[in-house]
Amino acid sequence: MKLFRGIVITCVLLTGCSAQNAATEEGTTSPSSPTAVVASETPSPAVTDEASAPPVKGTDVGTTMNPPASASASKEYMETARLHPTFGFADAEGKHILMTREDDSEMEQMKFLNTAVGNNGQILTLTFEKWQAGSENSNGRESANNFANLQGVVYTVDEGNATPDETYYLADSAEFKLKSLLEIQPTAEGSGQLTADDPLRKSISASKQREIKAVWKLADLPPDRGLYLVQFVRQNKNMLFSLVVEDGGKLKFMDYPAVQEDEYSVWRVDDGGEVTPEMFSLLFAAEITDGLLLGLNWWGAEGINSFFLSQEGDTFKELDIQYGRYTSPL
Repeated sequence: MKLFRGIVITCVLLTGCSAQNAATEEGTTSPSSPTAVVASETPSPAVTDEASAPPVKGTDVGTTMNPPASASASKEYMETARLHPTFGFADAEGKHILMTREDDSEMEQMKFLNTAVGNNGQILTLTFEKWQAGSENSNGRESANNFANLQGVVYTVDEGNATPDETYYLADSAEFKLKSLLEIQPTAEGSGQLTADDPLRKSISASKQREIKAVWKLADLPPDRGLYLVQFVRQNKNMLFSLVVEDGGKLKFMDYPAVQEDEYSVWRVDDGGEVTPEMFSLLFAAEITDGLLLGLNWWGAEGINSFFLSQEGDTFKELDIQYGRYTSPL
């Protein structure tokens, strides 16, 4: 069976993983999957999957968006050491966010979380509301339609609305450097594919010495950076896609090699050996001392993986701060 491919769903949370995070698509114990190989084309072994659903994009009227980096009064950098595996998702009305937990042993720490960031950099102010015990009516899915039946910590959105069923990163505003956040301009759906004669596409192909199947622009980031999704042509059984940041003509890669063992699942269960721009969305982007920090969602057939990529020179690495929402259709 296949687990999430390319992302390790390590539920090393402040207070432990939710019971739902531990479930895999076939009801086995907590999944493991290989961390994506950075700037390498050495294929990784096939892996298994545990989460997916179509992303919800856009920003609700009345919510607060982070200012462009140029609007910041002073330069700040996100401190990755202060990031924690504290993710949650919104209810159907966008008025509450739930962080699932196995127990309430660290409730006092959870009460300090007063900020949620997600949905292309949307910032929300939160107030701790209660510990929710969950119920026997739960269907095991971490989704808005099962919100009231899951165990965890519930927060109230103070102003505006969260995007219903969207994943958010939860933080203490005293630790989370809001001024480090960058304004994200997501590419309009269906308009970001690069043509075969595009100079950037040719540059990426030359850099990897590999033929490209398709390139899509996912978003623009200041001051003049672009985030791209690239799928390369299969070489025998060796598959590769990359997330690429173009910055002033320089390319920064996060590579996801894999070996295709069957036609149904390569990186994620039932992905058919394909990646598409609809599979990826941004929680937020921030400046760090080495460049960029990207918070991303990766949507698959059975749920959503959320994770961080931290720039190191001309490559990115995945931080050991990740979250998996099991949302397999019933």
